[in-house]
Amino acid sequence: MNSKKIFPFFILIFGEALIIVSFLYFGKNLSTDLLVLNTIVSSIIYSLYFIDIIIPWIDFNDKSHKTIGSIGIRWVFTFIYMILAIGVMIFFNTYKPLHITLQLIVHSGLFFFLLLGLSMAVSASGKVKEIYIEEKQNRDHIDEMKKITKEVQLKFDQMTNIPDDIISKVNELQESLRYISPTNNVEAIELESKYVNQMRIVSNCLIENPLDFDKIIENINNCKRNYKERKQIFSN
Repeated sequence: MNSKKIFPFFILIFGEALIIVSFLYFGKNLSTDLLVLNTIVSSIIYSLYFIDIIIPWIDFNDKSHKTIGSIGIRWVFTFIYMILAIGVMIFFNTYKPLHITLQLIVHSGLFFFLLLGLSMAVSASGKVKEIYIEEKQNRDHIDEMKKITKEVQLKFDQMTNIPDDIISKVNELQESLRYISPTNNVEAIELESKYVNQMRIVSNCLIENPLDFDKIIENINNCKRNYKERKQIFSN
């Protein structure tokens, strides 16, 4: 464990020790059960404030940023729990003392409220990650279209017997791919796959000798048709 982690952990332990000592010193008039309950609740509240330092909720290395999408829910439930738990301790121990069993029930209900909020935050975080993965997959399909088209362009650059009109068609396709937006539409994904497969056929044709220009032109035209159909499709 490096110093960056040891120091916050040391502060956490030190703060917890202060809480325990404070309750033992100032809570001499409280029963043992009530003293233990208040110490535990105070420790939970303290830990909620401190946990982000020991275990950061936000991981900036996570490209999906799933925790950012759920941090609002977590903070709302955490803040409400803290206010209510502190209020309950002050009220029941100062203005309206209740039996330890009733206080335990109330604090258990508040803790359940906190766990419910954290559960909702985790669920929201998972949903954000699912959306990120889906969007990434949609972008990957388009990136694959650009990649295979670029490969064909590079092969053209190394050859001297490719007609200018064929080169122009492929260049036009590569430029046009900039205007396609990612989508989760099934038909769009099928068209993207067809485009990649047909452009791959063009790439494979370029290693043949002699070149089959009719086949090359046919598949480039198919790619162009697939591109036009794909451009008309947006997300569901």
